[in-house]
Amino acid sequence: MSKLETIVLEKCGIETINHMTHIDNLETILVHGLYAHSNPYKQTDISNEEVNNRRSKLEPVYHKSIHAYVPFYFNTRNAMLYRNQCHFGEDIIILGFEQDIISEENILFTNNNASSESASFTNEASKLLDSNFIDWDRVFSSRWVHYGEKDVATMQMMMAEVLIPKHVKSSKIQVIYCQSTSVKDKVKHHFELKGIKVVVDTHKFF
Repeated sequence: MSKLETIVLEKCGIETINHMTHIDNLETILVHGLYAHSNPYKQTDISNEEVNNRRSKLEPVYHKSIHAYVPFYFNTRNAMLYRNQCHFGEDIIILGFEQDIISEENILFTNNNASSESASFTNEASKLLDSNFIDWDRVFSSRWVHYGEKDVATMQMMMAEVLIPKHVKSSKIQVIYCQSTSVKDKVKHHFELKGIKVVVDTHKFF
């Protein structure tokens, strides 16, 4: 990882690059890693069908479908997580990947939800230090509803993404974040973790 990328992560207080999933998918992820949208190993799909339809569009840098990338968030405590917790409860877990995955080749960064019309894309980590590209205060906002009114722009920015082509190895998983001790115990006792830490971190969830 370059000095620039290290500076970016330190400035933003980012310890891991995160991917949310259903616990049903954990076993195959640990064996095969994470794949892009057409994942043959997926057991439980947590994606939003309406958003998925928009992600078939081509991104403007490499001109590939957004579905060709494995999606990660800087801040997983966002509207997507809220929706999934409402649907699946404690079965949603967050996989924290090592910081150096942002050094992968042909990686993309977005300043908000990649499926939104307002999303900007870049393959330059230096852009993450440009306040004209990304507003980190809003990416890590604690809410997107104020006095009963939805702030759509902030909601989208909280879902800023790291997009990695095709596949990411499970050896890059550093930690698994869980919502409760019972889920943590289930993960620790039912899966071959190969040194991956498992923690309860309620601050990462709703």
